[in-house]
Amino acid sequence: MRTYKGIVFAEGYNKPFAEFKKEFASTHIFKEIPSGEREAELKKAHKIATDGNISGTPSKSKETETTKTAE
Repeated sequence: MRTYKGIVFAEGYNKPFAEFKKEFASTHIFKEIPSGEREAELKKAHKIATDGNISGTPSKSKETETTKTAE
């Protein structure tokens, strides 16, 4: 099991950071951390919870269309 400062994460937890933050930022563990350090600690906890495996849709690459001009 993956744990961070007493929080035990479910096996296979794989929510994106934004959802993780909504779910855990209001817990007493993170409220006790000064606001300047809180984001970094949330990111650490998220990495532990997901073990680097983050779900979500892959970002779409932008395709640009090029045209050749006739000379």
